[in-house]
Amino acid sequence: MKVVVWTGDKDCGRANEQITCEGLQTPRGIVSVINNHPSALSLAVSFYEDGNYIIAATHLKNTSNEPLLFDSDLWGAAHFNKGENARSGDKPIVAETAIPSRDLLRGMRSGAAIDQSSDSFLASITKAGQIREVRQQDGTRKRQLVIVDDQQAMSDAALRNVSRRERSNSEQERIRKNALTGKTVPAQGSVKGLVYFRRVKKAAVVVFSFTVLDSIYVFRLLRKA
Repeated sequence: MKVVVWTGDKDCGRANEQITCEGLQTPRGIVSVINNHPSALSLAVSFYEDGNYIIAATHLKNTSNEPLLFDSDLWGAAHFNKGENARSGDKPIVAETAIPSRDLLRGMRSGAAIDQSSDSFLASITKAGQIREVRQQDGTRKRQLVIVDDQQAMSDAALRNVSRRERSNSEQERIRKNALTGKTVPAQGSVKGLVYFRRVKKAAVVVFSFTVLDSIYVFRLLRKA
C-alpha cells in the first residue's frame, strides 16, 4: 500500500508521485485536500466534533474513466495523548475503525426504546394519594386516603416519550441522509458524506487513515482534549 500524508504543503507527495496537497479555508474551518493525480482521485476532508463523535465530512472525486472502490467502514482513527506520542510511533490510547451508520442507527433506536421503557416504568410506580368515600361493612361511608397511580406522572411520561421518539426519528433521518454509505466513486463522478468516529476525550491528537484503492491517505487532527 502507498501511504500519502497530508502536510499542508503543496508538494506533499514524493517527487515522482505527482501528489499535491492543499488547505482550503472555509467558515467552518480548514478543508484538507489530497490530489492523487496518478489515480485521478481528489479526496477532501474536514473534521468537526459533535457530542460523542468526531465526524469527517468527506468528498471523493474521480476524474478517470474507471470507478474507484473504497469502504469507509474500514477507515481508521488512532487516538494519542500528545503530539509527540504520534510522531514517535508510540502505541495510541485507542485505535479503531469508523462507526458504520447502520450501527449508529441501531444504537439510537435501542437507546430511545430503553429511555421510553424506563420512563414509563418509573411513572407506573409513582403513586399519589386521593381522598375517597369508602363503604364500610356496616353500610356507612367513610372518607379516607387511598393510594392510586399518579395519572399526571403517567401522562407526562407519555408526552416525553412522544417528544423523545420524534427527536430520535429526526436524528436518524439526518444520519441516513448525510452519511457516506457508498462504496464506489463512479467514473467521472463524485460522492460525499459524513463518516463517524468515536471521540476519545483525553486524546490531543487523532491520526486518521483512509484507504482508497491501493493508497492510504493520512490526516492528523489536533484537538483540545
